[in-house]
Amino acid sequence: MRDQATTRSTVPIAVNHNLPPRLPTGLVWRGRLVEALDVGVRRAVTLICAGPGWGKTVLTATWATARSLSGPVAWLTLDERHDDPYAFWADLNRSLATAGVTVTGDGDGDGDGDGDGTGADPRRAFAEAVTAAEVPVVVVLDDLHEVADPRVLTSLAGLLGATPKRLRFVLLSRREPDLSLHRLRMSGDLTEIRAAELGFGLEEATELLALLGRALPPERLAELVRRAEGWGAGLRLAAGTANGGEDAVGEYLSREVLDAQPAEVRTFLLRTSVPDRICGELADALTGGAGGHRMLEKLVREKLFLEPAGGRWFRYHPMVRAALRHRLGELWPDAPARLHRAVARWHAGQGDALTSLTHAAAAEDWNLLAALVVERGVPLYTSADRPQFLELLGRIPPALLPTSPEMAVCAVVLSFARGELAAVARRMAHARALIAQRPASPLRAETETALAVLETGAVIRWHGDMPRLASASTALLAQLSRLTWEQAPSLSQYRAAALNNKGAAWLWTGRLDHADRYLWAAATAARTAGTPYIEVNAFAMLACLAFLQGSPGEAEEHAETAIALARRIDAEHRSTVAPAYLARALIEAERGREPEAEEALRQGLHALGEVPEAAISVLAGLVRVRLTLDRGEAAGARTLLAQIRAEAGPPMVAPFADRLIALAGAEIRLALGDAAGVLIRYAGQSDLIAAEQVCLARAYLATGNLTAAEPLLARVRGGADRIAAVGAWLLSALAADTQGRSAVSSEALARALAAAEPERIRRPFRRYDAHRVLVLAERQQWLTELRGSAGDGVLGEITGEIPMLGAGQAAGPLSERELDVLQYLPTVLTAGEIAVNLSISVNTVKAHMRSIYRKLGAGRRREAVVLARQAGLL
Repeated sequence: MRDQATTRSTVPIAVNHNLPPRLPTGLVWRGRLVEALDVGVRRAVTLICAGPGWGKTVLTATWATARSLSGPVAWLTLDERHDDPYAFWADLNRSLATAGVTVTGDGDGDGDGDGDGTGADPRRAFAEAVTAAEVPVVVVLDDLHEVADPRVLTSLAGLLGATPKRLRFVLLSRREPDLSLHRLRMSGDLTEIRAAELGFGLEEATELLALLGRALPPERLAELVRRAEGWGAGLRLAAGTANGGEDAVGEYLSREVLDAQPAEVRTFLLRTSVPDRICGELADALTGGAGGHRMLEKLVREKLFLEPAGGRWFRYHPMVRAALRHRLGELWPDAPARLHRAVARWHAGQGDALTSLTHAAAAEDWNLLAALVVERGVPLYTSADRPQFLELLGRIPPALLPTSPEMAVCAVVLSFARGELAAVARRMAHARALIAQRPASPLRAETETALAVLETGAVIRWHGDMPRLASASTALLAQLSRLTWEQAPSLSQYRAAALNNKGAAWLWTGRLDHADRYLWAAATAARTAGTPYIEVNAFAMLACLAFLQGSPGEAEEHAETAIALARRIDAEHRSTVAPAYLARALIEAERGREPEAEEALRQGLHALGEVPEAAISVLAGLVRVRLTLDRGEAAGARTLLAQIRAEAGPPMVAPFADRLIALAGAEIRLALGDAAGVLIRYAGQSDLIAAEQVCLARAYLATGNLTAAEPLLARVRGGADRIAAVGAWLLSALAADTQGRSAVSSEALARALAAAEPERIRRPFRRYDAHRVLVLAERQQWLTELRGSAGDGVLGEITGEIPMLGAGQAAGPLSERELDVLQYLPTVLTAGEIAVNLSISVNTVKAHMRSIYRKLGAGRRREAVVLARQAGLL
């Protein structure tokens, strides 16, 4: 079959132009397309347009065979001889006669059907025949693309524009026919079937292979259908060969496509098959000519297995591209590598680093690949293309890695990616030695810049020497400011990385305001430069910074931004997003959601990997310490903290991390009753952050020194750290209660509750003398009716009297025990004191109180008392 390529014979086969071709073996009945043709022939014209091998002829012949009983179907297969108008119309009349339609004088003028042109006009004979027909006549013109004579096409177009009532045309063509079909399209008289509809789906492909006696495993069949993209000839050819049909497709292309093309078109097809996508400019670079875009558009029009791929880009059918590449290698063995190098250089000039590296690797030109890594490739390590980038670097023969500065840069990247930190420093020193042997040049400056970027991120920051990271990043930013884009094509990506590293350095050295400014600048620069890994890390670090500054709500926003962006680039388990998970763990712990905090910590540890960044590893350890301490396991928390101190030794230098470690140690001391140790730790220090001041105030209160605690608490209460402010107000409430100043205590507790509610802060109420806090909260709930939502949620959580969602709707009578508890509600006794009086547990009392509220339709204790009195229960 011509369109299906079921035979490889090169012996010419006689074609009967007036009959449908013989159907091939292994024919799939394609009901959906047969139905589409049935619908189509109700209109004037049906166009089936697709490249070779898409099954146009087989489909139409199948349909014609099935339909022949219901009406005449005239078939004419066209070739070059039909460029003569008389021959075209004479053969068309023969097709009518073959289909059983009466044609006066056989349409060739002498009644013998030889078409010698001595008689009547065959076009008039055709019109008279179809007009006289008693039933609709369908005329199939196969291989319409073979006709190019304007006289034939003009006369046919005229007939299509005024089709007799009982005449239908089915046109089969490999390219868009020059027939001005737009009027038919606008009037709704044109039905079109193209490659998208002709393509084989998985079910049809399964049936086709079964008819051909081929059975493939489901996964291999799915891969074959994906690679063939519905191309019927490709499926047949690939299913019948061992190498995926490459040779068979190549032979088919030679016979059906290449051999029919002029030499310059054949050369163009072969050369432009090297890249996965092609555009006019790249085609010109590969062919050494001009007019590449016009040629590509021509190939699309002629359906030569090329299709638009968005914008200025085009793509070959995957199986055809593979066959063309194979043929290119057979004809010119040196051409593929040379063309891959040309593609690599062209894409490098366009700023497409990954594609340029891919083609350099395909050419096995490792020196070119290393040069491109230095020129443009280093930012790929912090991009969504990192896996592909590392895979390409991994192809470099190891023996070449120490041979040049560019190769040494590749070796540094590979060592860092593999977690070989000792090798990173060694290979970086080797790279610097190689660079020193070169005279000053743009390439040397480019290599030095790439190495400086790698050193700040892969060595200094990873080891945690934050003062050095700050100075190195500052120097790198100054160096980058003196360069132009021509001197450093990766300038914008390098700048984003340097800003991010400097922001991290300021955070861990305790200059938090500077950190905020540089991390925001890094996030903005990374988005502009197209380096999402850096953007993810900048937002993740901003989340940590916001939490450490006492703003859990803002921290949550930054963490969610980082995680969402990481998810979009498939980096949610990379080290770049780990700080966001740790920030989320701290936020959830502060809100009293231990299971969620544990899960966030697990995700953070997983993202950190086996060789984590030193400072972030310390932060992860501090999260574990905090969660352990919150579970009441102070001794276990102390053990964990000791491990952090041991593992965070040299070369890590991070003053703010040291302060956080010391703060965690102070909290552990307070939990173990060693307030004196905390006083010694912070004695004489005047630059304490808010959290440290709260910790010191707790130590003063624990030792009875309320006078020393009050100035500390007063400063924190009015500060920007909301977590510390909640703690300070709560400690003030406890201190006032100790002094018997109930009104002051109640006011301070109300301020603590109001400050905690917007940020959903819960941890201080659980960590600071939880029993006394409960007593104060229960009295606060009874004595003070809070209006609005300020403090309502946290107060209800502390006392166990969370307002019911269905408040206001009574739900049944009270039990005997609930009536007993109800009698105590008008008093000022706490739930614990009621439990003592009734000789039951405090949890049982709280459960009964919640049940009373639900049954009375109340939201809180005072409302329950009022409703009970109205019901006569009190």
